[in-house]
Amino acid sequence: MTNIIDETSNIRVIEPSFEYLEEINGYEILKKLERCIRTCYKSENNITDNSAKRMVEMVIKSGHTSTLEHANISVKFITDRGVTHELVRHRHCGFSQESTRYCAYEKDKFGNKLTVVKPILLQKDSTQYGYWKSWMDVIAKQYFDFKKIFDVKNDLARGLLPNDLKTEICVTASLREWRSIFDLRCDKAAHPSIR
Repeated sequence: MTNIIDETSNIRVIEPSFEYLEEINGYEILKKLERCIRTCYKSENNITDNSAKRMVEMVIKSGHTSTLEHANISVKFITDRGVTHELVRHRHCGFSQESTRYCAYEKDKFGNKLTVVKPILLQKDSTQYGYWKSWMDVIAKQYFDFKKIFDVKNDLARGLLPNDLKTEICVTASLREWRSIFDLRCDKAAHPSIR
C-alpha cells in the first residue's frame, strides 16, 4: 500500500491519492468534441489542425455544454468513505467502490489491519492527531474482536467502521459532469477533504 504515514497494531494510516485510469490526451479529446459539435452546425469542412480548442471554448461560453458529454474520463480515488459519500451524490457518473460488505479486513491481503485516511485538517505531530489515531486503533480492535468473538459477518460488523476508513472508488464521468463536480467540490464552502 502506498502513502503509508503511520501504523499501529490494528490500523494503517495513509494520505489520499488518485490516478487516471487511462492516458488523457487533451488534443485528441478536443478533436473528438469538435467533430461532434460541428455535426450540429454541419460545419465539418471547417475543421483544421487548430480549430478544436476554439470551437470547444465557444460552446462552453455559449452554455451548450451537453456536447461535453461525448468525452469521458475515469479516475480511481483512494480516499475516505466520507469523501465518497459526497462523490456518489453526482448522479451522472459510473461508480465502482470497495465494499465493506465483501472485504474481510482481517485477512492477509489487507495486512490484517484497517486502513484509514488521515484527516486533512489534522497535523501529524499534533495532539489532536494522536487522539484521533488512538480512537481509530480502538475502533479497529473492536471491529476485529466483534467479528472473531461473536462470529459476526461483515454485513453487521461494518456498522462499526469509521467515516475515515480508506476506500477505493473508480469514477467515470463525462467532461460536463466533471465540470459540475469541480464547481461544487472545489468551492471554498466544500469540505477540505474533497477539495
